Amino acid sequence: MTDSDFLFRLAEERDRTALLNLVRLSFAPMSSLTELEQTFGDRPINPVGRQDWVVVNPHQKLVACYRQFAYDLNFAGATFKMAGVGAVSVGIPYRGQGIARWMLTQALKDYRETGFLLSMLYPFRHSFYRKLGWARVGETHQYRVSSQHVPLFNERSRITAYHPAQETDIQRLYHERVSHHNGWLYRHPWQWEAFFKPKAGRELYVYREGEAVLGYAVLEFTELEPEKTQLAVKVREWVAATPAAYRGLVGFLGSLRDQVTTVIWNTFPDDPFPHLLQEQRIDPALTTPPLLLDFMVPFGAIAGGFMWRLVNPQAAIARRSIPSVSPFALTFQLTDPVFGADQFTVEFAGSKMQIATQPTANILKTSVDHLAELFSGTRRSRQLHWTGELELEGDETLLDQLDAAWATALPFCWDAF
Repeated sequence: MTDSDFLFRLAEERDRTALLNLVRLSFAPMSSLTELEQTFGDRPINPVGRQDWVVVNPHQKLVACYRQFAYDLNFAGATFKMAGVGAVSVGIPYRGQGIARWMLTQALKDYRETGFLLSMLYPFRHSFYRKLGWARVGETHQYRVSSQHVPLFNERSRITAYHPAQETDIQRLYHERVSHHNGWLYRHPWQWEAFFKPKAGRELYVYREGEAVLGYAVLEFTELEPEKTQLAVKVREWVAATPAAYRGLVGFLGSLRDQVTTVIWNTFPDDPFPHLLQEQRIDPALTTPPLLLDFMVPFGAIAGGFMWRLVNPQAAIARRSIPSVSPFALTFQLTDPVFGADQFTVEFAGSKMQIATQPTANILKTSVDHLAELFSGTRRSRQLHWTGELELEGDETLLDQLDAAWATALPFCWDAF
């Protein structure tokens, strides 16, 4: 295909039916178009904070689409303008022709021009997005445990059911905690609107000290398969501003043991939750998968999570803060499937990084997706060098200095799209 074969543009009101049908066939083929239209209602095309982009052929027939989200992301003490990518869809007759790749290539070029530093998505297939420069950097750890083994902290007595009057307090609490967590998004009003929208089986509880809201948890109750005679509770999101608030949320889940069999706790990798349990194994009420290596007991699961892409590596690096380090410099030689080869030099000094004009004798060669892994703290340069995914010409001790400079808590995000 060539650029002249298709047009990449913002969706318009005239595209509404075709757009909904394309998304339906890609993500909800068991639903009818009428059902999806009822769900979508009269919501406008391209609402605030979101844009629907489409690909049309020379006859103006819609053949592909995706939704772009405008986010502000906290990472390593800085705020990054980030483009979220979701609902990537290609019409059935047009699949396998490289249209999705072409569409996302156009999107990335537009992101760079409009000032986005990063892009984030939840992949349907990692390999497809890796070929375009995205890298897996996010993990969600999920523990599926018996409610009987969750501790009953006394602070649970301060948990109460959410009241609509507390919406502002909950939003304020979340935004106060964003700067403490790599990867969290600064939520916009349209995101909070969906957050507080009632949903069957979902409940919101808050931890209070006096009138101050210091924690909350979004719970979802579900029946266990296959008999559906027992309940489980999924923790969709939790936020705690203090140790007492954290213990209150955990203790409240333990207090549900007479109502629910299983607690499903979703969380970030370094959460101490698994160490608090009296029995560290999967709830026997769940269907137990085979034992691993003959002695491992099933307990938790790691979700592949989200992928990041550096849309503008130089600008992103210059914005990222680092711990104070002794001065050193590296020249990066990048391969990028969208923007082509790139070379730039980074000077590390104190707690800052600056893009320099003169190259150094120490040259680090890698791809833009591996650079995202290094930048995010997900992997170390020593590790990439060991596996041959990174080459270094010059002083290899600089790899240790780079790893120390870019070491940080792994990114994690509550928001899915």
